[in-house]
Amino acid sequence: MKKSLIALAVLAASGAAMAQSSVTLYGKANIGYAKTGTAQAAMTGGADGSDSRLGFRGVEDLGGGLKANFTFEQGFKPDTGLSDNTANMTFQRSAWVGMSGGMGEVRLGRQYTIGFFGSIANMPSTYVDPQLAVGLGFNGAGSRNNDQLQYWSPKMGGVQVRLSNQQKGDNAAAATEVGLNYTQGPLTVNYTMSKAAGSSNDKSGLNVSYKMGNVVGAVGTVDNGTAGKGNFVLLSTEMGAFSPFIGTAKNTTTGASANQIGTFYTLSKRTRLYALNGSGNGAITDKMSIGLDHNF
Repeated sequence: MKKSLIALAVLAASGAAMAQSSVTLYGKANIGYAKTGTAQAAMTGGADGSDSRLGFRGVEDLGGGLKANFTFEQGFKPDTGLSDNTANMTFQRSAWVGMSGGMGEVRLGRQYTIGFFGSIANMPSTYVDPQLAVGLGFNGAGSRNNDQLQYWSPKMGGVQVRLSNQQKGDNAAAATEVGLNYTQGPLTVNYTMSKAAGSSNDKSGLNVSYKMGNVVGAVGTVDNGTAGKGNFVLLSTEMGAFSPFIGTAKNTTTGASANQIGTFYTLSKRTRLYALNGSGNGAITDKMSIGLDHNF
């Protein structure tokens, strides 16, 4: 009897521990048809530029408000079933482990840049976006980098500080990113500055968005170093199941400009259709696409 009680106690303790830890399988399947320039329309994964992906994220409650977190994410092409990874990396989108608590969050590994988080909210069609098309980048930064040590502070009065130190390791050079996010009601302001070691080619971006009812307007100015400086404007809204948007960007250094208009049509909480048309001048190629985007 005593052994049975001990066994039950062990099982109960084990169940409590398991209840404090979770792993989530998630992903996106995005496929459609795209017509670029004079080429024929073709089926492609992520016709709007938003890549399909499969990932695992987990969290363990360590007690005292402290948690261990991780994310491992891989991209793929649903039109062929192949990985979209050309660099022979198993988890090229994300591979990091970290801890979070009352003092903020620390992440170590391959992850999205501070600049990415500062500007992605202003890109309704994600990577097929005017400011990226003209070379302005994600607030002057790339989308992700290896060997990053990131720190995100708690939000205080609507302000959050985001810091990143990119170790040289597998990168060409060490780099530092500093980001400031301010959110208060309908107003959001993001500023990012990045600097590579031994280089005077500093990069920065300032994005401001404001929501009035169902309408969101965003403006930004970006300095992407040798890739040029420029500005962008975006307007989006919601009209029932439709979420139309229009955006434009200009690289004032190179003279390149790009425009985009499109809409999403929501079928459910996780599934939506999209259609968009992009155009520009110079090296900017016209593009039309339609597709289906499902998140799970």
